[in-house]
Amino acid sequence: MAFDPAAHYPIVLRHGVPALLRPLCPDDRDAIQAAFERLSPESAYLRFWSRIRELNPRFIETLLSPVETRQATWVIVLPDSDDLPGVGGGSFWRSPEDPTLAEVSFTVADEFQNQSIGTVLLAALWAHARSLGIRQFEAHVLDSNLVMRGWWDALGASATRMERGWRLLLSLEEGQLDPSSATRSLRHWLKRLES
Repeated sequence: MAFDPAAHYPIVLRHGVPALLRPLCPDDRDAIQAAFERLSPESAYLRFWSRIRELNPRFIETLLSPVETRQATWVIVLPDSDDLPGVGGGSFWRSPEDPTLAEVSFTVADEFQNQSIGTVLLAALWAHARSLGIRQFEAHVLDSNLVMRGWWDALGASATRMERGWRLLLSLEEGQLDPSSATRSLRHWLKRLES
């Protein structure tokens, strides 16, 4: 069965927590701002590369109004929790210069970090992007974001030094992934989303 970019996928997080992986929708506007406000200053800095206090409304509007073949945002939410606006989210933005390349970004709520949330989001973005002909992801990572750098290094991403950080490139060909526990986890989630 092929990946469905409009589907909602029930998943179980570590410790048996039921959750839902789904595309971002217009009703999520308030949840986006609430999720940002819950982030620690360090998590917000690693994601946005600056010490911002609130999200730009244009950024939120862009997330909520994607051009279907150019960008997508996936989120993980706890359907039975009104107190938590979201567990995490990930987006890809297709390059206007190279339609086979897309930039990706991830944000995971502090209390859910180091629980494979990023891997689940990467699997959804990967499957979605591949269905659109995207063959490579690019991520820009600050020097201090050792978790992201280590994760993508374990997957086999190439790294190029840039000011304040790294440009990481990850092929969306499963055969090019490095053998690692990160790769095994990603393959598990890709199989789950495509079955």
